[in-house]
Amino acid sequence: MRKVTLLIACFALLWVACKKEESTVAVVPDETDPGLLAVKRTLVHLDYNYAPNLPNYLITAGLQPVAIDNAKAALGRVLFYDKSLSRDGRISCASCHEPTRAFSDLMGFSMGVGNQRLERQSMPLANTANFAAHYRALDANGAPPLLWDSRTTSIAEVSRFAITNPHEMGMTLSEWMERIRAKDYYAYLWKKAFGHSTPTEAEALQALGEFVGAISAAGSPFDAAMERHAGNPQFTVTVDSIRVFYYGPIVIPTTRVVPPAGFTLSEFRGMRLFTNHCSSCHSPIRPFQTVFEACNGLSTEYKDQGKGLRTGKAQDNGVFKAASLRNVMLTPPFMHDGRFKTLREVIDFYSTGIQPHPNLHPLLRNADGSPKRFNFSDQDKEDLVSFLKMLTDFRPGGDVRFSDPFRR
Repeated sequence: MRKVTLLIACFALLWVACKKEESTVAVVPDETDPGLLAVKRTLVHLDYNYAPNLPNYLITAGLQPVAIDNAKAALGRVLFYDKSLSRDGRISCASCHEPTRAFSDLMGFSMGVGNQRLERQSMPLANTANFAAHYRALDANGAPPLLWDSRTTSIAEVSRFAITNPHEMGMTLSEWMERIRAKDYYAYLWKKAFGHSTPTEAEALQALGEFVGAISAAGSPFDAAMERHAGNPQFTVTVDSIRVFYYGPIVIPTTRVVPPAGFTLSEFRGMRLFTNHCSSCHSPIRPFQTVFEACNGLSTEYKDQGKGLRTGKAQDNGVFKAASLRNVMLTPPFMHDGRFKTLREVIDFYSTGIQPHPNLHPLLRNADGSPKRFNFSDQDKEDLVSFLKMLTDFRPGGDVRFSDPFRR
């Protein structure tokens, strides 16, 4: 009897093991599925790991790496490049956000449907410091704002604004969704990303957010140097150690400066100038940034009132998002209206050109309220440009994961 019982138990275990093995066998896609055939006919390979790799020093400093859903990011990539989803079928998100330009463009005012000139320059996307998805909430008000007028902290909302703006993509959301549902390849991609084949508006915006939130630019020479000196996991790394290396000693010695490995002398001097005068608004280490929007005194009267145009409040006139300067060498012209063609022009402005606007930020005022004059020397200006060049990460522009997925 014991032998029979033991034999039955063995058969039961064998059956369970076989069922478990069967359950782990990958489901073979139906090669006759119209959606799959449309994907193969229309799109290149999409299956990648879209998660960004962040240097240890940024994580230690407070950057929160986020999990990326690869199927949703792949779907978002297709939506991002699909020109058929605009009013005239000639504009996509990528039209104003080109990969080789840090997902920005070279126009002072970007162009939308029907070659309409937009009100402001497109903001770069190849930039972890630009998107709150990568960062902890820095204060009780939540994540840092996006867009020039600080309109939202949500990538999905940014996408919705672009889709429905009559000058950008010129669609209603219902029209946009109709075009998505009419494409066989979207039904297949939706099944992979969301488990069903009926696209919804919220899911489409979520997928776009997943793709854009995956784009990062934390592989610049500056990041490599910071990782070497302040983020090496072989040593005890703290926020304070990173801060000390980045900002330098409280008293800078008057003896000859010897740049640390990874920096030229000009780059290192430029970083010291930058941390002393620019970093509060433009730190490449986002948790060290303290100012996220400001009036910087471009004019005494602004043609575009920035945040004030949206809120209608006088104290918001001339206030714009303090843009990150990661990949800044790839994103000329500069400022919201592209008025400066080169970085040297930008530095010249901050050196001697800040105007006495009523809303000028306190960091740009003297004790008597007048505009600061930083009075950078020619060598200072050269050093600042050298440092800003260090902030450029060329990888996203050539990364196949973020390239146009449509066959040409």
